[in-house]
Amino acid sequence: MQMTEIVVSRDQAPVVEFRGEGGECITVTLQAGHSLPDDELIAKAKAMMVQVAQFGMDQVKSAVTSDGSPTDEVIQSELSG
Repeated sequence: MQMTEIVVSRDQAPVVEFRGEGGECITVTLQAGHSLPDDELIAKAKAMMVQVAQFGMDQVKSAVTSDGSPTDEVIQSELSG
């Protein structure tokens, strides 16, 4: 995703929205009550995305198809539990 914009909003809870070309969007909702400045909220949201991206990677790396891509079953099992 080629990022084009980062938007921070503060309704009930702080939300950081990473917008990309073609309408792609990743939204991170932080715990209500955060009164941090925008740059710190963005840094927290980025750190959360890194943690999510690394979650369960050992199992995914060990179960790949012959061409090196993960199987759908592995991805589904990682998402469900």
